[in-house]
Amino acid sequence: MSSARQIHGEEGRAYWAMVLPAFLVYLLVIGFPIVLSVVLSVSDYSGGKMFGGESWGFAGFGQYARIASDPFFWNALKNNLYIVLVSVFGQLPLGFVFAYLVYRKLVARPGFWQGILYLPNIISIIVVGLLWQTIFSPRGPIGAVMNAAYRREFQDALAALFASRGGFAPTEEIARGILELAGPAGRALFSDPVAELRELLLSYPAGGMPEVLDGLANLFARKWSPEFLTRPDVAMLPVLFVILWMYTGMYLILFLANMQKIDPQVIESARIDGARDGQVMRYIVLPALSGTIVNSAILAISGSLSSFALIYSMTGGGPSRVTEILSIYMYNNAFLGRPNFPLANAISLVIVAISLGLIAATKAVEKRLGGKEE
Repeated sequence: MSSARQIHGEEGRAYWAMVLPAFLVYLLVIGFPIVLSVVLSVSDYSGGKMFGGESWGFAGFGQYARIASDPFFWNALKNNLYIVLVSVFGQLPLGFVFAYLVYRKLVARPGFWQGILYLPNIISIIVVGLLWQTIFSPRGPIGAVMNAAYRREFQDALAALFASRGGFAPTEEIARGILELAGPAGRALFSDPVAELRELLLSYPAGGMPEVLDGLANLFARKWSPEFLTRPDVAMLPVLFVILWMYTGMYLILFLANMQKIDPQVIESARIDGARDGQVMRYIVLPALSGTIVNSAILAISGSLSSFALIYSMTGGGPSRVTEILSIYMYNNAFLGRPNFPLANAISLVIVAISLGLIAATKAVEKRLGGKEE
């Protein structure tokens, strides 16, 4: 008996000798910051030396009430929920479908598509954000295509105007027709639009139609501008598209790796019995990956609530904060202007609470549906 107790005691000491260092590191790196964040969120700490500096103490839960009454918080929360929805109901289904197509070799060169879809994940998030910021900028490729279309549209309308008047002539009637095509923005370029435009037309050679079309298009054709992306109803659409594009490949890899653990004979037996690919996916592959799907949903939710670098590098929160999310909202209160550390810590705890709530809901759905990973 004493020998058994001695062995048990030695096992216990060996266990704690291996676990205790990691546990202490965990408390230092994870536990202490969480406790400190809770303390600061209900304090009146205003910065400086935390110990030995200006005294600070308990100030109540006013910061949480301030969050609840701040419209910027609700806008940031709405934007975060959009990201969660796109991540869970966009990235996961697309990743699953793409993984199944690659797994079953239903597309030509599946390895190529696997690499192409995963490629955005190996690019720096800041680089991706700046890349798409350039793409959506007035001088980016979208702007170039739209400006070319606007230019051609204006030139066609201008050529039709000249044809209806018997050809190009620097008359007042032609000038008024051009100003009508140019619209208010074009007329605003002149103090006396008709007279000044007619004088400009006189500077063109009589037979130089290409020069006239090019010159007037440069002056009056519409220019594409991404300012409409500052509208609250569409500002998040480019961000959501980039998030969908960037992270779908990661879930493709996760699902593909777990699909490869399924016994191929099970699928071949189903195919012999007449099951189509859609039925194989629904009745064999999908149930086998239910646990992976839940874990991927948890990963998507937690990542959605911490999507800082990509959105900040793309928009910086937007000129009117229309694309601000909770992590940027927290950053702005912690480091910009006059920092409010209690408020920033309260926001961080709200983010944690929302994340835990969504994860708990996901696990509850898994339990209700009886999902399990084989």
